Amino acid sequence: MASDLRTGEGIRRGGKQYEAMHAALARGAALELAESGYGNFSPEAVAERVGVSARTAFRHYETKLALAIAGIQSLPTYKGWLDTAEPGESFAERLRRGLRIGVENLELVAFITATALSYRETQPELLKALRKHVLTPREKAMGVYLAEGQREGVFRKEVSASTMAAADLGIFTMAALGQFNLGRGETRVKRLFNSYWPLMATSAHIND
Repeated sequence: MASDLRTGEGIRRGGKQYEAMHAALARGAALELAESGYGNFSPEAVAERVGVSARTAFRHYETKLALAIAGIQSLPTYKGWLDTAEPGESFAERLRRGLRIGVENLELVAFITATALSYRETQPELLKALRKHVLTPREKAMGVYLAEGQREGVFRKEVSASTMAAADLGIFTMAALGQFNLGRGETRVKRLFNSYWPLMATSAHIND
């Protein structure tokens, strides 16, 4: 049978098309999980979103939980964006670069966190996956970033990675719930940056 990325039928396991479908289903799962929550989440709905058969979805992920966890694992963190610097990049520019990635997934992170928390008693694997693949790496990346800035006197000593991570999730959740308008695209990045920077930076570097 000829390979068809749209249907997934006949794709060789481990090949490039298989891996592309695997990733597409994971991303579709993240979108579905954010929109529907875990209670209404289904592999069939994810398959329809991606444009493949339910059979294909189950070939890649055998259970609803496995597919939901794959969705969580597809979410980005700030690792590689905050804890590494490009040549000549200031701490302010580094934060903007990290936030730019974050705003592309703002609603996903907020709502998936909410559903993982609400199912922490009946499906603890969701929250465990979120902590392992998203929240903990994000906080570690923030810790590296803050430590470097504190050594150089850019950030206040009392700011911690856990405080920054909590503020990050709180701001994203409020924005996703419509409690304040962040706008779109670069406007969103600018407003997030203006929320973070004064909380972190020393007075001499507020306008860095």
